[in-house]
Amino acid sequence: MSDHLLLDRNLFLTRFGSSDPDNRVLGRLHALVAIDDAQLQDGAIEWLEDLVAWLFERGEAPGRREGESEVQTRTRLLVTAAEEIPPFAQRLRATVLRVLAGSSTTHLFTDTGIPTHFGFWNELTDRVSKNVLPAPPVGREVSRLLGRLIDSPARAAWVLSLSEESRRQLDRLLGLDTEPVKRALAPGLRDGALLLASRIAMQGVSDDLRKRLPEVTVEGSPFFALPAQVTALLEGQLPLARVQATIEACRVCLHDVSKTLDASGISVDLVFRLELLHALLTRLSQVLQVMFGLEEARQLAVVQLERALVRGTVDDSSLTALLQSSTRLLARRVVERAGSSGEHYVTRTRTGQRAMLDAAAGGGAVTALMVFTKFYISFAHPPPFFDALLVGLNYAWGFVLMQLLHFALATKQPSMTAATIAGAIEAQKDEEHPELAPLVDLVARASRTQFTALVGNVFVVMPFAIFIGLGFDALFGHHVLDAAYAEKVVRVHHPIYSVTIFSAAMTGVWLWAASLLAGAAENAFVLHELPGAIASNRVLRRWLGVRRTTRLSRFLTEQASGFGGNIGFGMLLGFMPMLFVLVGLPLEVRHVTFVAGQLVYAGLQLGPAALTRPDYLLALLSIPMVGFINFTVSFAFAIVVALRARGLGVRGQLALARAVLKRLFSSPSAFFVAPKD
Repeated sequence: MSDHLLLDRNLFLTRFGSSDPDNRVLGRLHALVAIDDAQLQDGAIEWLEDLVAWLFERGEAPGRREGESEVQTRTRLLVTAAEEIPPFAQRLRATVLRVLAGSSTTHLFTDTGIPTHFGFWNELTDRVSKNVLPAPPVGREVSRLLGRLIDSPARAAWVLSLSEESRRQLDRLLGLDTEPVKRALAPGLRDGALLLASRIAMQGVSDDLRKRLPEVTVEGSPFFALPAQVTALLEGQLPLARVQATIEACRVCLHDVSKTLDASGISVDLVFRLELLHALLTRLSQVLQVMFGLEEARQLAVVQLERALVRGTVDDSSLTALLQSSTRLLARRVVERAGSSGEHYVTRTRTGQRAMLDAAAGGGAVTALMVFTKFYISFAHPPPFFDALLVGLNYAWGFVLMQLLHFALATKQPSMTAATIAGAIEAQKDEEHPELAPLVDLVARASRTQFTALVGNVFVVMPFAIFIGLGFDALFGHHVLDAAYAEKVVRVHHPIYSVTIFSAAMTGVWLWAASLLAGAAENAFVLHELPGAIASNRVLRRWLGVRRTTRLSRFLTEQASGFGGNIGFGMLLGFMPMLFVLVGLPLEVRHVTFVAGQLVYAGLQLGPAALTRPDYLLALLSIPMVGFINFTVSFAFAIVVALRARGLGVRGQLALARAVLKRLFSSPSAFFVAPKD
């Protein structure tokens, strides 16, 4: 059958849809195949967009084979139509060549899939605007055309999932493997290589990288040498191997910078810049291989570059991709700093468990005093903002006092121990058959430590609250709470007819957030070189002396994480009720130790008869419930973030969960009582 005859609608539908000649999807394909040159004169770009859009339109194409997806069926139909209708294939290749020859491809190779800004926040703002504002016209930018064609993750996934044979068929269909197209792309590749090298040099010799590489001079920096070497390569004066060696030297420098981050601190912008440099070096290497590589290496680079451009077209406007790439390393550093003391909260022996019980008892005593002062802030009825501020400061001073006295507060440690457990999982993630027993032991030790802290807090906060309440009554002749307020305390802690469950869950979230604040505070302290700044401060050295100033610097460095986490947690608890009231949610602080203390003060007002009241007894039952929710939510958030920050998959996590449950049922005492010394 003549190819021109196939352009007739009836013959086309009969040839490609014999089982369904009235198929709407096939009719749309015929309209695209049968377009004439006059229509393409001013609508070439729209035609290309329509061809790609057809692959993903609604409906079902005829002739679908077993195991084929809809888009695979349509891709096969499109390729078959091009093979059997040469005028369509010729028109398609001519259109692609005309678009490429009349456009600029430099931006395609330098910016597609690579951040265009040198700072995280500028890049974030730019991507937000891309998602809000309408897309600009294609103009002469091939990168914009690619963005129109591959405008969703589904389309990118389609291209990336193509088999090697299908990819080659599409390359031939579009004429991408022809010499005219290669000549049209050559200027963009050349200019792209020069621009990429210049951007790498500018970022590579920036201050924040140079100060982390003190042994590398500017003149001796591989970043500084790269533009001149790329220019010499383009002029035929230098071999490709020499430039690739310099690119590898740049990667080594970036690796050396990454190794200093634990000691020097880390910021979002610094992580962004490191990720940007890695992306620029990879893109430059691919472009140079496409231009000058040997045949096998060149073919591999072509495939890699094509995949990078397709993936990058979607990622360029993705906020999730930017946040994941720029905050993964930062999240890991913050989590690790938050969990740097996690091993101290994982008791091994009964002696260690008793030490934790003593520390928790001290925390319970301080909490009884914090609850008392919190009541009197509420009795003063300050304006909402100042009420939240004063309550937050009340919590903050108590938490800081616990820190300085080495006391413990129940459910604050899960976020720290989660980082320790995640680190142990990571240590075995590359093993073919990881040994789970040590990890299960670690989880059991962490669980019994939290249980010990909970017991120590609750069973000490109660007698201390009684002592404070009776002492107050003896001094002033009345209870800490009046009858109405005591009734309110009982009512709002009811486990069923109140929002206690939801408030306890939100408090667990704040417990997890406090651990991140602790890690972020220590990271910021180191990042801004505050230990050295304090130790060398002339005013402090004059007032305190050199030795005391040095000791102060060391003390603040050691306590920075605790101060950040404790003060931050206090402020979160203080402002949480006010912020939720603004959005109509009556959530309040529900921490197990505070709940126990508040109910004791209420019970003193209500008298011994309270123990016969069902509502008061139910409120007392909310204490273990709140403790369980606090711990579970805090630990769940912490372990998920710690594992994701390390890039760990879910398979190993599920295996560990099964092993932990098996141990819990076979030896439950290990999760509550430590073995003898």
